Formats: sequence, structure tokens, C-alpha cells
Amino acid sequence: MRWNEMYIASTGICLPGRDSTADAVAEGRYDAQEQEKNGYLSVSVATDESAADMAVSAARVALGRAGSRAEEIALLLHANFYHQGVDHWTPASYIQQQTTGGRAPAIELKQASNGGLAGLVLALSFLAAHESGAALVTTADKFCAPTYDRYNSDKWIVLGDGASAAVVSRGSGFAKVLSTAMDSDSTLEEMYRGPFTDASHGADLPLDLRTRKNEYMERVGLAEVALRSSTGLLNVVKSALDDAELELDQISRFVFPNVGQALMQWDYLDAFGIDEARTTWDWGRQVGHIGAGDQFGGLNHLVETGRLGVGDRVMLAGSGIGFSWNCAVLEIQDVPTWDAR
Repeated sequence: MRWNEMYIASTGICLPGRDSTADAVAEGRYDAQEQEKNGYLSVSVATDESAADMAVSAARVALGRAGSRAEEIALLLHANFYHQGVDHWTPASYIQQQTTGGRAPAIELKQASNGGLAGLVLALSFLAAHESGAALVTTADKFCAPTYDRYNSDKWIVLGDGASAAVVSRGSGFAKVLSTAMDSDSTLEEMYRGPFTDASHGADLPLDLRTRKNEYMERVGLAEVALRSSTGLLNVVKSALDDAELELDQISRFVFPNVGQALMQWDYLDAFGIDEARTTWDWGRQVGHIGAGDQFGGLNHLVETGRLGVGDRVMLAGSGIGFSWNCAVLEIQDVPTWDAR
């Protein structure tokens, strides 16, 4: 999908404290061989902060940077994966009440790690259809005990706590959205399913996602799973580049999910022939995989560290279990001066 005069006006991030992976290994919480393969130096870990409150913090930063008035926000979308602080509750409405207020639709998205980019596409579509001024997209997750063991529940990924936000705008912004693309393949849905239960989590905690994946791959075959997964990613990247009328070598920076270094190499760098230095892995290895927020967080990092120039093209890409894939191609219009968060 090619977009006309659609922009990201600002981003914001909320990342609490850090847990050193070296300390986690020394204390027996993380396998030393996995630390070496994954390459994480630290991971973002929240203490008293709820996921929803982290989203509020990130949203306030993004709104302040954009200079957006509350009445200009025509839509609020909140993407998340796990518990937001209270059961039987609507975190999107809470985030709205704590930030913009007003009567704009406030909607929660459940698209797993693909939620941030899915929110971007939905916000762009809403603004185009309604000819509205701006939308706020937030993400937040807190992958804590007893449900998760951030170092061991899954393989090739360390789960980080944090939130991100982006103000999406018609007509102006620092990053022009040239194109987006979406794809999905529900034949991969079973990979993370596990048994059905009557409660939100079963008796066996923390979650053992490794066993779910291993049993699925043993039955379907690793080669087949890899082919389906790579096909979805290649589809969205090719489609977004075609619609933007660009080639891959015209992209200056790439923002991929904060997966471990080995998985990043297999799924992204080798697939596209990209050098790690053109990605945001130097940031990702310090915070871990923050659910749906890796892409907005990575873009925020590029701006805050002065790594973008006017005219640079940036690709945001990623996937979510289920499976779904998204890709967005941006062109930098100006380079904001933001203090690092």
C-alpha cells in the first residue's frame, strides 16, 4: 500500500531498569551458551510499573514531542501481548484517560509482536478514511513471573519490559510513510498454541513455549516451518519496496525485532544480505524483545542517537506469532533533536 502525505510525527519510549545478562548467567538464571548465541548484554525489567502505566509514560513523551493537542487525536490504538495490570479491564481507555482524554475511539490490539506495526497501518487507514488529523499508537508489555521466565520461557529471544508510542499524522511529521505491507499465514498458528484451558493460564507456570514449538516442528518439519516463515517476511518486504518504488540497497537503516543475534542473522541479515551495522541491534541487545514495541523503539533510538539524516529511507519490519508480518518504508523529512530517554 502506497501512502500519500502520511507521517510519523513523533515517537516515545519507556524502558525501566536493566538486568545484566552476565549477572543472570552467574546467578544461574540464564544459560551461558544461550547468552553467547543470543548476544544480549542486558534486558529491560520493570518493578512496580504496570504495562499500562509504561504506555502512558511513552505516550506522554510522544505527544509532547509532536506538540499535539488532545483534540487532534482522532484515534488511540494500544497493542499488547500480556497482562496490562488488571484483569477484566480496558487498558486503551485508561491510557486515553491518562493522556489525551476526549471521546476518540480507544481500541486494544492483540497482534502479538506485530502489534505496533499493525497499529501503524490501522491508524493510517483510519486517518485516510476519516480525513482526521492524528492518531496515537502505543505498545506495552511486562513479561514477569509467575507467567513468564524471561530468560527461559522461549528460545532465541529474551523478553524485555517496556512501552513505545508513535503519533501518526496526516500532512506533517519527521518521517513520511511511503508504503506499508501486511501478510499472514494461519497454518503456523499452532506453533504457540498449547492445550486449551478455562483460566487465563494453566497450572504449569512459567510458560514453557519451547516445548510447544518443538512438538510442532517435530510434526511439521523445521524446513517447512522456516520456508513458511521466510515467505511471509519476504512478501511484505518486497511489496513495501515495490510500492515505495525503491530497491533494498536504497534503504539506509533497518529496524527489525529485538530477537537474539543468531536468529537475527538467520531470519533477517542473511535473508536480505544486510550488515548488522545498518540495523538497531546495538540497541536491541541492551533492552531485549519488548513485545510489539521493538519497531517504534528502534526508530526512536535512531532519532535520539542522531543516526538519521534528511532523505534517509528507513524500513521497519517484523512478525508476530499467529503468524503475521508487517513492513513499513519511511523517508526522513527532518531530524528532530530529542533528549535520550
